[in-house]
Amino acid sequence: MQYESYVTVESHACQGVRFRVRRLSLARRMELVRLIRETGEKLAFHMAGDSVIDAAQAAEIRARMDALYIRWGLEEITGITIDGEPISLENLLDRGPDALAREIVEAIKGELFLDEDERKN
Repeated sequence: MQYESYVTVESHACQGVRFRVRRLSLARRMELVRLIRETGEKLAFHMAGDSVIDAAQAAEIRARMDALYIRWGLEEITGITIDGEPISLENLLDRGPDALAREIVEAIKGELFLDEDERKN
């Protein structure tokens, strides 16, 4: 058996861009849970509120969680430069296409929530 600890994805948001996201392992699961626990609790608190401030804070926390997922799960990205510079994690988050960042987050979450049979296909 040959097991790859990552999945390569062809971007639909940005033609010619490919990225690799990490697959879940026991150690990676423990690391991710540790990273998102506190942030997730804050998000739940603000989502329960009904004020404009709660909604704004919930949106900010969601964006921070998306950045956390990207930092945790993105292994490599190719086929894109940003402002003439090679792509990096930081310039992707700071100045990269929002649609690409969202696509990467969804790919990472997709790997997290697949069952074993779905991962095999």
